[in-house]
Amino acid sequence: MAACISLILSGCGGAPEVTLPADRTESAGLCYGATMTLTQEKVGKGSVPLDAASHALHFALLAGTDGDLGDPAKVVAKIESIGTQDKGLQDKLVADKNAASYTAPCAKAFPETQAGTFKGLPTDTRDTRTQCYVLSTVLLQIFAQSEIAPDPRAATWVKLNGQLEQQLNNEVYPAEDDDHVGEIAMRALAKAVRLGPPVDVMTACGERYLKS
Repeated sequence: MAACISLILSGCGGAPEVTLPADRTESAGLCYGATMTLTQEKVGKGSVPLDAASHALHFALLAGTDGDLGDPAKVVAKIESIGTQDKGLQDKLVADKNAASYTAPCAKAFPETQAGTFKGLPTDTRDTRTQCYVLSTVLLQIFAQSEIAPDPRAATWVKLNGQLEQQLNNEVYPAEDDDHVGEIAMRALAKAVRLGPPVDVMTACGERYLKS
């Protein structure tokens, strides 16, 4: 028993922690797969809850917005590919029964995914409104292609997204921004996903910007 207690951080009584690849994209794919595997173990054949899906997707959003953000199509494709880069990964994790061994390494590699990291939205500016708009757009687009359990928050995000789109379209902004709209949007997304868990960020966006 004493030995087990002294070794608890190294996985006594379960699978030892794994070492993630140095490549952030590969690591995010493994973290996404492990998180979804653990969720499926809990819900069985049922649909994935919004919070769990958002948590898993957060790894892809973080790694996907690393590096060059000039081409929105490439950024979104990278995010989507991280979640599907190895369709056999979840089956392997289930067979090996070691998905839980990724939890701590993934939390360390991607600290923004952890509960309590979100401290609030930046000051109300056009950039902050863009962050909320782009994050909601990406989440809704990706979740629309997934088997997510019905959640009333999704409808709230749709309403918020529409209101923010209208507001941003009506705002006056520098003419030179026309040539960089896509990059501006991706930079806003990169900022938003680094604030903390997407569900927490979206809750704050709704509290600030959603009009009844």
